[in-house]
Amino acid sequence: MTPAGAAGPSGAPRRIATAFAAARAAGRGAFIPYLTSGFPTLVECDRLASALCEEGADVLELGVPFSDPLADGPIIQRTTQVALDAGTTPAHVLGQALRLRSRHETPIVLMTYLNPIARYGTRQFADDAAAAGIDGVILVDLPPEEEPETWALFDEAGIDTITLVAPTTRDARLSTIAARARGFLYVVARLGVTGRGGEDRGVVDLLDRCGRATTLPRALGFGMTADTDLSPYRGRVEGIVAGSSLLEPLLASWDGEGATGAEAREAALRALAKRFRANLAAWRSA
Repeated sequence: MTPAGAAGPSGAPRRIATAFAAARAAGRGAFIPYLTSGFPTLVECDRLASALCEEGADVLELGVPFSDPLADGPIIQRTTQVALDAGTTPAHVLGQALRLRSRHETPIVLMTYLNPIARYGTRQFADDAAAAGIDGVILVDLPPEEEPETWALFDEAGIDTITLVAPTTRDARLSTIAARARGFLYVVARLGVTGRGGEDRGVVDLLDRCGRATTLPRALGFGMTADTDLSPYRGRVEGIVAGSSLLEPLLASWDGEGATGAEAREAALRALAKRFRANLAAWRSA
């Protein structure tokens, strides 16, 4: 069975599906790093995003800054506030995606909440995102049963809609969420917000249930670090999402002005990306 969203409107494979297929063929898990768009500045964020693409990100996730990020932990909240204080808007995020697309083929996914999209204008946002080369969108606070016209607009624009499941998700609900998913299924490793913390004891069972509910790749996020023991997930996960553990050292070195530290931040990010890639390669090849 062909996964939903595996091919675009023209019939050509979509970039996200192609990226996961390439990782699978190489015998490794997909590396999906997250950056808050506009942190610490739009100019520096462009360089950091390019660095991740150059270091082998299989999919790049850009967070759209929002003033009430309910699912985000303290690290991402603080980077979001820096980005908002600098004036970052959804239009700036789309501009960043367009610049990245001109230099890299890496699939780009936006992680956002419904409010910024509704204020922008949902149809206009979907059209502009497609024109900017966006491949997928995660609507954190939009259940698949609600706002069907919103989901349809992204479908029509050829943008994968990535949905989230949590350890508390029951089978009947999981089927609905998985049916709405395109590109990959985002599996939340634990309850609560993003950031450091142990995985929920039920996450292995959840991953197995996801595997029975969909043929789409499963990406595990919330609390993943470069040192996370991935062995329990062998054969159960096709990718790992990393956000707070990448942003934490960047935030620690940010002086509020940007006059110093840009080169060190990029070097630190590249080093972390290499560690994630090595962990994913060892996990899949073991």
